[in-house]
Amino acid sequence: MSNFACSRNLAPSGARGCQFIFLTEMNDINQQLQEKIAELEAQKITIYQQEQFLRSIYDNVQEAIFVVDVESDGTFRYQGFNSAAIELTGIKDVINKTPAQIFPPSAAAGVEERYRQCITAATTISYEECLPFKGENTWWLTSLNPIKDPTGKIYRLIGTTLNISDRKRAETELDQEKNFLRTLLNNLSDGIVSCDENSIITLFNQAAQKFHNLPAKSIPANEWAEYYDLYLPDGTPMSKENIPLFRALQGESVRDVEMMIIPKQGQPRTLLANGDPIIAPDGTKLGAVVAMRDITARKQIEKALWESQARFFKIFVHAAVGMAIVDLDGRWLEVNPALCEMVGYSEEELKATNFQAITYPEDLESDLAKLKQLLLGQIPSYQMEKRYICKQGDIVWINLSVSLVRDKNDQPLYFVALIENINQRKQAQQALSQLNEELETRVQQRTAQLEQLNSMLLTTTAQLEKRNQELDQFAYVASHDLKAPLRAIANLASWIEEDLEDKLDEETRYNMNLLRSRVQRLENLINGLLAYSRVGRLKSEPQFVKVRDLLSERIDLLDIPPGFTIEIVGEMPTLITEISPLQQVFSNLINNAIKHHPRNDGKVTITTTEKPNFYEFTVTDDGIGIAPKYHDKIFTIFQTLEPRDKTENTGIGLSIVKKAVEAQGGKITIKSSLGQGTTFKFTWRKNLK
Repeated sequence: MSNFACSRNLAPSGARGCQFIFLTEMNDINQQLQEKIAELEAQKITIYQQEQFLRSIYDNVQEAIFVVDVESDGTFRYQGFNSAAIELTGIKDVINKTPAQIFPPSAAAGVEERYRQCITAATTISYEECLPFKGENTWWLTSLNPIKDPTGKIYRLIGTTLNISDRKRAETELDQEKNFLRTLLNNLSDGIVSCDENSIITLFNQAAQKFHNLPAKSIPANEWAEYYDLYLPDGTPMSKENIPLFRALQGESVRDVEMMIIPKQGQPRTLLANGDPIIAPDGTKLGAVVAMRDITARKQIEKALWESQARFFKIFVHAAVGMAIVDLDGRWLEVNPALCEMVGYSEEELKATNFQAITYPEDLESDLAKLKQLLLGQIPSYQMEKRYICKQGDIVWINLSVSLVRDKNDQPLYFVALIENINQRKQAQQALSQLNEELETRVQQRTAQLEQLNSMLLTTTAQLEKRNQELDQFAYVASHDLKAPLRAIANLASWIEEDLEDKLDEETRYNMNLLRSRVQRLENLINGLLAYSRVGRLKSEPQFVKVRDLLSERIDLLDIPPGFTIEIVGEMPTLITEISPLQQVFSNLINNAIKHHPRNDGKVTITTTEKPNFYEFTVTDDGIGIAPKYHDKIFTIFQTLEPRDKTENTGIGLSIVKKAVEAQGGKITIKSSLGQGTTFKFTWRKNLK
C-alpha cells in the first residue's frame, strides 16, 4: 500500500524519496523476520528439549508405558512400548500391531474391551488384568488415558501399567492364611471373641457363636445384651465392668474368670474366660480378644461329685450296716454309728485304736493276708466272714467287705470297709441245714407225686385226642344223617306242591313255604353247630395273610344288595395267622350287618389300628343298632334279637365269632345303641408263630 500511495501522490521528481521509504520498510520487515526466525529456533530447541525430557521419562521409568492408536474403524494399533514395557513383557516388535497379533484370543478380547471402555468413558480408567507374558500369567495394574484431537475425537490411548504379580501372590497367600486361621478358629472347641477399639465385635468363631447364640455380623457392645445374659457363678448378673472382654478392652489381662452365659435362645453354659488387649507396636489400642472354654460338663461333674459325697456321708451316717474308713496301718479314720453300736465302742474310742485290736485272734492272719493281696493289686477287693471282740467281751460274727481307694497315680490311700452283723444268720444256718435235709426228703416225695400226675395227664391227653376224633366223626355223621332227611322233606314238599298245583289254596301254599323255611333253618342250625364245634379245635398252619385281599375275597362271596356299600378304610396289615378263623370272623360280622340292616342302601366300614402285639379291627354299620341291655346276650349261642320267623337266623354266628377270636388270644367288644348303628371291635395277634 505504501508503494501505491507513493506512485500516485509523488511526482517523478520525488522518486528518490520514495525509494528511501521503501528500503526503510523492507529493513523493518527483514528485522521482524529475523526475530521471528530466532523465536522459532528457540521454540524448536525448547520442543526438542521437552521431547528429549519426555523421551527420557518414557524410556527410563520403571512403569511400563504403551501407546495405542485408535483408527476410524475402531481398530487398535500399538505405536510403541517403552523400555520398561519391553523388559517386563518380553515383547519388542509392537509397531502397528493389533492386540490380537500380540495376545491369545481370549486375552486380546479382554484388552480390546478395556480400550473400548476408556473410549466410551472419555476419561482415564484404571483396572487390574491378567495377561500372559514370558510364558506365564502375570497381573497388571493399568491406567488408560484418552488423547483427543482439536475436534474432541479420541485418536490415541496412552497406557501406563505396573506388574503387580508379587502383590497378587502375597494377597493370595494372605487369603490362604486367613482361610487357614478362619478354619482353625472355627474348629477350636474354645470360643474366641474379638472386638475393635470401638467395642464392636469383629470376630467370633463357631464355638463362640454357639455359646452366645450371636448372629453372623458385627454388633456394637450396647447390643450384646439383646442376645444373651451373663452371670457370676453365684447367679448374680454380671456388670459391664466385670465382663472379661470389656476388662481386656480397658487394657487388663484377664485370667480364669468363671461366668455363666444364658443365651436368649439356647442352652445355659458355664465358661472359663481368658482375655488380653490387642496393642499395636506403637502402643495404639486396637481392641481386645477373649478365649472361652466350656466347663459346663466339668461343673456338672463337680456338682455331681459334691452331691455324691454328700449322699455318701448321709448314707455313711445313717446306714444300717457298719461302715468305716481305715488307713493303711489299720487305724480307724472314720466310723459310723452302726459300727459303734455293733461293737459297743464310742466313735472316739474306736478312732484311738485299730481294727487289729478288736479282731478275734484266730481270724487276724487271714484278714491281714487279704489286705496284703489288695495292696499288691492282686485282687480288686475281698469279702470274708470274721469275728470282732466287743467292748464287753462278747463275740460278734460279721461279714466284712473291703476295697482299696487309690489316687490318680494309682498309689494306695485308704481302705473302705462294710461290716454286716451276721450273728442271726449264723444261728439260722444250722436251722437251715436241718431244714434243707427235711426239704430234700419232701422234694423227693413231691417228685414222685408229679411223675405219677404227669403219667395220668399223658393218659388223659391221649383220651382227649381220641374223644376229639370221635367228636369230629360224630359231627360229620350227625351232619350227614340229619341233613339227608331234611333234604328229603324239602324234596317231598316240592313234589307235593307240584302234584297238587291246581288244588292248593293260599293257606296251604303258605304252610308249604313255611315247611321249607323250617327245613332250611334246621339245616343252617346243623351247619352252625358243626362250625361252632370245630372252632378252636381244628388247627391249620399259620401263613402270611394279606387282610385286604382276604376281605375282598369274602366280600365277593357275600350276597350284597345292589345299593349296599362296604368300605375298607386305610392300609390293612399282613399277619402270620390261621386264615380260616379270620375268614369266619369277617364273614359273619359283615353278613350279620347286611342281614339285619333295615335298608338296601346301608354301609359297612372296616378299619384297623395297630397295637404293640395285636391289630384291632373295627366293623361298623349304620343300621338300627342294638340296645345296651342285649350286648352280652348276642354272643350267647342260639340267642337272636328278632323272631326266627321274621329272619331265618340260627343265633350261632356271633357265638362263632367270639369263640374264634378268643381261640386266637383276642377279645371282641360291641358298641351300639338303638338308632345309632353298631360297631364291633376285635383284636388279632400279629404273629401266631
